[in-house]
Amino acid sequence: MQFIYTVSAKKLKFNPTNLFDVMKTTNGSGHEQNVTNLNVEISCVKTFGVQYNPSVTALTIPELNKLYLRGVEANDEAAVNDVAEKSAKAARSNKFDGIDDKVTRIANAVRICGATPQTQDQVESIVRELRAKRATDKLTDEEIAAEKAKGNDVKQVTLHQGTYDRKVINFGKLAQLLVSIPQYKPNEPELTIEAINAAHTEYKTLNDSVVTSSALFEASDIARREVLYADNTGLVDIALAVKQYVKSVFGATSPQYKQISNIPFTRSK
Repeated sequence: MQFIYTVSAKKLKFNPTNLFDVMKTTNGSGHEQNVTNLNVEISCVKTFGVQYNPSVTALTIPELNKLYLRGVEANDEAAVNDVAEKSAKAARSNKFDGIDDKVTRIANAVRICGATPQTQDQVESIVRELRAKRATDKLTDEEIAAEKAKGNDVKQVTLHQGTYDRKVINFGKLAQLLVSIPQYKPNEPELTIEAINAAHTEYKTLNDSVVTSSALFEASDIARREVLYADNTGLVDIALAVKQYVKSVFGATSPQYKQISNIPFTRSK
């Protein structure tokens, strides 16, 4: 015997061809809440004793326990990768915050070192690219809420990945151009060719770290969504099916059904 049911992305609808109507749930608070609520549901159905005896294997308590553990693991992995991505973005943002000042100083050093006007123009062209409108990484919803709570008007201009990529490339071009200017020999340690090459390496390393960590988070988020929201086999659909099984066994007005009917399970947008 197999239960067949459909769940839309925005709301649950009754389909008369299904074995039962999957009830509409209230709003939850995300992936973690769905997993936590499955554990609550499992704890409830365990108290029903031998009367909770579904013929569908996926609805049995041992399988529900396995599904709960998969949900916990999927959330944990995504959370670890999310933190790593945010940390990488913060480190990159902090480093890139000083790039405008650095290239301004480099351009000034080129102007006074005796470089040809044509070379100065080349440097200025690269510097203009590097001075493209600055912005910080996008704030999280929690950070925005905190700023608004302080009475601050939050207006974000996001610096996208492609912009960081271009800055790394252009700074590398600037470093290569400086090597070709024999007169460029500043006494300031941070403006030397060696220091600029080292800075370029650091910019690239930090940017590459964001690319890698973002890919890992995205992969873990995809895996999590498969565990939680896959049609028919995902945690949300299984949890809703448990409710319907209990409703069919004990009745819509039974204490057993009332105990679990309001446990929310929601699909992520």
